[in-house]
Amino acid sequence: MNSKYKNPYKKNYKLKIIDKINRNGITYGKLEDAPFFTGSENLLADEIKINGEKPLFLSGNKNYFKVDENKDEVEIEINWKTRLLLMQENLGNALIRYFLTSNTNSEILNYKVGKNSSYIDVNAKDFKFMTIRNIESLANYAVFSNLAIENFDDYLSIERLAKISYEGPALKRTGEIGMILISSVDKVNSAIRLTIVSGENAYKLARNSINTLENMKMYLNSDSIENVFSDVKKLKSTGLINAPKISADENSFENKNDVKTKAEGNIKNCDSKKIENNEQGENELSSKENLKFEESKIDLEKFNFKPMPKKEFFVKSENSKEEIKNDEVKNYSQTQKILEREKISNPDENKVPSKIDLDKDKEKSPLFYQAVESFKRFATDVAGINYIYKVLNDVNLKELREISNYILKEDNFIQIYGLKNGNRSKVIILRSQNLNFDLKKIYKKLEDNFEFTGTGNMYTLDLECRESDMIRIMESFLIEIKRYAK
Repeated sequence: MNSKYKNPYKKNYKLKIIDKINRNGITYGKLEDAPFFTGSENLLADEIKINGEKPLFLSGNKNYFKVDENKDEVEIEINWKTRLLLMQENLGNALIRYFLTSNTNSEILNYKVGKNSSYIDVNAKDFKFMTIRNIESLANYAVFSNLAIENFDDYLSIERLAKISYEGPALKRTGEIGMILISSVDKVNSAIRLTIVSGENAYKLARNSINTLENMKMYLNSDSIENVFSDVKKLKSTGLINAPKISADENSFENKNDVKTKAEGNIKNCDSKKIENNEQGENELSSKENLKFEESKIDLEKFNFKPMPKKEFFVKSENSKEEIKNDEVKNYSQTQKILEREKISNPDENKVPSKIDLDKDKEKSPLFYQAVESFKRFATDVAGINYIYKVLNDVNLKELREISNYILKEDNFIQIYGLKNGNRSKVIILRSQNLNFDLKKIYKKLEDNFEFTGTGNMYTLDLECRESDMIRIMESFLIEIKRYAK
């Protein structure tokens, strides 16, 4: 790795000053390789403190910053939250740029990355709706493939994909983004601007959109979120909603920006309440195609995406510390509350827990099934058994249980999840019912080798342990399960 950002996850440094100059009575110092990014036309700078204070840079030269003339070292603190958001947005923008240029004839005029979103300006009069969706789908395929990244001074090298123009610190695997959404497409002067949200920002946008749909469902008294749009269309047909008209070319983003609206008006049979923020343009197309997403027409094979090598699936002990750095958990308050309510005891009877009702399959939303499929994409096939082995960040424990329990019902799946939470970290292990071995026996075999407590049975285990032991516990269970599952 030739980039100076060799460890983008490190937050605190104590470094030597290699040069000092004096300007107007102020001493400025320089570092050999400053570990922070000072910003550019395309990317915001890291938020940092030098010796506990906001830095004062030399005018016209950000290589030099104010220092104490009597000291030869400085302490640097990088705001990790801001850096993580910027790295997620920066990588998401880079992936969209790559797939845009490799799959269309569009010329990229400019791009800008901020900590809440990014954008790309493209020299084009218009974009077809499905072209944008295909680009977004390809970018997320690269994310789900969890490809390794090498950061050089002015580009990224992403395994089995490409070299992409890039600047600043970078994540070490594409999977650390989580997801990428193209949130809007607008005309700006003579160009088309794609607004992109990635990582945590994409999750927040998706959650807010679901909350909006839930509110609309309540106001409309719809049976489900899936029926909200059809109910709005019924109201529109009765003249209770004044919605803009769609021109003949419904698949054009030039027209969709006129339709991408707030469905405003008085709804008389809903207590005159307003329905706001209805993404009508996208929904019109979804309705036209019976809410089915047209499969990407771009051949993924030509990008040389391949299943991840099996050797990458099994985490080596000597790399555990690095894996932990790559999976820092930032917001765990909700999970912690759930953990505090749970009582951890010894493994109980050999029955499927009451939480997992295998005879009842309640109707789930399409988003739930999308989440299940995204988890299954992490699976690695070893001798006909699909192993999902993952350390998860910012996880909703209740949703994780629902997803993992659903996958449990399918044949030939082993699931091992790690959830970091200090001394109350979690390891959750599940195996499909058709597999003929007992997880409780493996639990008893390993319990003397580690300090953990837990509950479970032959199908599932729910362990609590120290964060420092979590990866080794996951590895040990993986090795034992692989022996029994032959």
